[in-house]
Amino acid sequence: MKFITKLFASLDNHSLGYSGRKLTALASIIIASYVTYTLPLDVRLHALYAWQILALLCLGIVTAEQIIKFKNDDKKSPD
Repeated sequence: MKFITKLFASLDNHSLGYSGRKLTALASIIIASYVTYTLPLDVRLHALYAWQILALLCLGIVTAEQIIKFKNDDKKSPD
């Protein structure tokens, strides 16, 4: 009962509920696991990457600045 109360309290703008970023990260992990089994094989990995990046961004483990730097460094590297 406390879980449900805190879950609905997280929809308001006070600190009585759970963190919105953590709820979004949890939802993205659940959706990622579901999506990997329902999509065709050739697009599963790309969808999984997208949901995992969302989860990492929401948890603050990876920042948008780090992703941009990684993407730009990849273009600069000689082949």
